[in-house]
Amino acid sequence: MKMTEPNTGDSRKRILVCDPTPLCREALRSLILSDAGLTLKAACSTAIETLSVLETRSADLVIVELSDADGCGLGLIQDLRVHHPRIRILVLSSHPETCIGERALQAGAHGFVQKSKGLETILRAIHTVAEGGPYFSEELSARLAQKYLGVGNSAGADPLEGLSNRELQVFRLLGSGQPTRVIAASLGISIKTVETYVDHLKRKLGVESGVALTHRAVQWMERGILQ
Repeated sequence: MKMTEPNTGDSRKRILVCDPTPLCREALRSLILSDAGLTLKAACSTAIETLSVLETRSADLVIVELSDADGCGLGLIQDLRVHHPRIRILVLSSHPETCIGERALQAGAHGFVQKSKGLETILRAIHTVAEGGPYFSEELSARLAQKYLGVGNSAGADPLEGLSNRELQVFRLLGSGQPTRVIAASLGISIKTVETYVDHLKRKLGVESGVALTHRAVQWMERGILQ
C-alpha cells in the first residue's frame, strides 16, 4: 500500500528534482530553498529513485533533466503521467528546444526551459508550471505553430528533428563519449541494434563514418552544455 505524506496545510509548492549531475542538483536545491513559495521534497539522480521517492512523498512539480544514460529521460516523463497524473512536469535541459522540446511535450511535459536561461527565468518557469500553466519559449511556440498550423518558414530546421527518440538517445550517448557496448547496456538493447541505429544516424545526418558521427555528436553535446 502506497503511503503518502499528510496534508499539513502548507501552501508552498512541493518540488522534486531529477538530475544526474550533483552540481545541478545543488544549484536547484539552493534556488528552490531561496524562494518562500517553494519547498524541496527531494533531489534525485535517477528515474528509479524519483519514482521510489514519490511512493512516500507528495509533490506538485517534478523537474526533469533529460539524461538517457541515467534514466532521467522521456520514459520518466511518461511514467509520471501514467502513475502520477496530477503532478506537473518541467523539463530543465542543457540542450536547446529545437529537437528536445517538442519530444518532451509529446511525452507529457508541461514546460521546458534551458539551463542557460538564467536563474530568474528558471524560477519563473518553475512557478508557472507548478501553478498549472504551460511554459515554453517563444521560439518553441513559433516552431509548433509552424509545424501544426502550417505557418512560417521551415528553412534552417535542425536535422536532428528528423531522428526518432531512440536514435536521438544513441546520438546523445555517442556525444557523451560512450562506446557501443556501454550504450547498449544503458539502453537495454544489443550491440548490433546500437550499430543499426548508428547506420541510421549516418544516413539521416549525411556523415560517412562512425568517427565523423561521433565528432558531430560531441560538438552538439558541447554546444548544449556551453550555451
